[in-house]
Amino acid sequence: MTPTELAAHPEVREEFQIQFCPNKAQQNCDDARSSAYRTVDGSCNNLDHPEWGAAVTPQPRYQPAQYDDGITLPRMMGKNGKSLPSTRLVSNKLFRAAGDLTEADDTQTLMLMVWGQFIDHDITATPVAQGDGGVPITCCGDEVQDREDCFPISIPADDPRFTDNCMEFVRSAPAPADDGCQPGPREQINQLTSFIDGGVVYGDSERSWLELTDIGTGSMLVSDGNMLPPGGACRTSHADDYCQLAGDHRVNVVPSLGGNHLMFLREHNRIADELRKVRPDWEASKVFKETRKIIGALLQQVTYKEFLPTFLREEDLVKYNLKLKNRGFSSSYNNSLNPGAKNVFNAAAFRFGHSMVPPTLAYVLQDYMTKLQSTPIESTFLDPHMLITNGGQRVSDLARYIVSSNGMKVDSHFEGAIRDRLFVSESSHGFDLTALNMQRGRDHGVPPYNSWRKWCRLPVATSFSSLRDISENNKAILADVYSDVDDIDVFAGGMAETPLDGASVGPLFSCIIGNQFRDIKDGDRYWYESRGREGFSEEQLQEIRKVKLSKILCENLGVETVQPDVFHVPNPSNDWIKCDQLPGINFSAWRSNTKPRGGQRRG
Repeated sequence: MTPTELAAHPEVREEFQIQFCPNKAQQNCDDARSSAYRTVDGSCNNLDHPEWGAAVTPQPRYQPAQYDDGITLPRMMGKNGKSLPSTRLVSNKLFRAAGDLTEADDTQTLMLMVWGQFIDHDITATPVAQGDGGVPITCCGDEVQDREDCFPISIPADDPRFTDNCMEFVRSAPAPADDGCQPGPREQINQLTSFIDGGVVYGDSERSWLELTDIGTGSMLVSDGNMLPPGGACRTSHADDYCQLAGDHRVNVVPSLGGNHLMFLREHNRIADELRKVRPDWEASKVFKETRKIIGALLQQVTYKEFLPTFLREEDLVKYNLKLKNRGFSSSYNNSLNPGAKNVFNAAAFRFGHSMVPPTLAYVLQDYMTKLQSTPIESTFLDPHMLITNGGQRVSDLARYIVSSNGMKVDSHFEGAIRDRLFVSESSHGFDLTALNMQRGRDHGVPPYNSWRKWCRLPVATSFSSLRDISENNKAILADVYSDVDDIDVFAGGMAETPLDGASVGPLFSCIIGNQFRDIKDGDRYWYESRGREGFSEEQLQEIRKVKLSKILCENLGVETVQPDVFHVPNPSNDWIKCDQLPGINFSAWRSNTKPRGGQRRG
């Protein structure tokens, strides 16, 4: 029997349970059953399956893993029994743009890429294996360690940039299937909750909450200048700079991402202040939990009402039930739907945003005309200077650049700094993000491109010439690097597809991304449009529905004028307006409607 058959066999599963976890008790969800607020780690969202969508659980799959040995070895062999091509070779052939520059999009802003990265960090983080004591594993160079977790990428002899013959790659840390109580192939861990719940702001553990919040007020801790508190890891290029601490450890990866962290930190504190005004009877813990609930609702609303419609077709928004209601409550919750962030989404499909990384970041002044201090994007990696300089005095200038500058097109051409850059830390080894993406798919046993076309009920190619939705040029490149059409990595095939009309991605990634965001929405008992204690009152929900990301940006980043839809560049139908013309939440909807004797309000 194959591992998949073993894992599905009821007698084997029963015996495995007896042998390995005889006393495993079902998690008690009694408190969560009657709570208006999510648990910190996402557990007990689904009362029948408490682990679905919870932090530190195995990443679920839409299709069984395809490992070379059926259990754990990465996908390294092609259909003809020979080795798959080096992912660096595929990257050199397929993803290298002419002049190493990508083409700008005519209508979308950089905020599409920035929000995609921010929301990705709210729903998924896959840890890599580490050495004893958390020491990074070295797989290349003079200090190479002979570890089974090493899966380095070979560099072609004629590589145009790198002189090394090896690119560092450490496998993702393994997660026991079903918490080790059932047999099955190697799985990977999601450290975060899969729900859009603000974990990127608050973290997904009690320890993180204590580290980031003022338990006496229910507000988030800040540093001088109303900035993110110090902490975390980064590199500092100026004497007065510091690393930032946030709900997700990747806050310092690039200043534009840190800007969204700062925006929602300040939005939390602004909302908490408003709630204290209308509910002076609430304790600090209640203020914090209700504010966190509103922040989660705003993140969900921006993602589904503004972000997804920017790069998916209207018909796919309808097909996957991604449209939000204008009034009333949603009844789309389905407790048989696993909301967990699926392996193929994490390792391949949602990485399409890497092709939108811009060549530079800069500041734009209030006139939206003057651009200053244009900085190569690779110089900003792991360096928060552009955000925190001068006590945060340039925050509004950076925000204006992000919402007024054209984003990069989603295509198979990647910015040179993403494909061919040197680490900005102590390592001098080459780094190619597109090669790493494909290698990660092989590491995770993610099935190849054709398997996903079949899963999505799309035409499956039997030869390179019969590939659908891919240009003749990309067909020729794929035929040149792969021995068989069934060997194509899902990231390579998905990125090679021509975007659908009205979308930024091709049919395969539209399918996978659409399915995943449906699962996150309809598999969330605490989805913000829900009726009952898990959601909001109808009056409160209507107040939340007024808000667009542009208003949140206005309230918190010092911008005075902005276009209503910050995912699209300003134009006559999306023209700049004063921030005070954008509607916001009226918090009187949170006042208590009952007054017990003595006139004191009751929550």
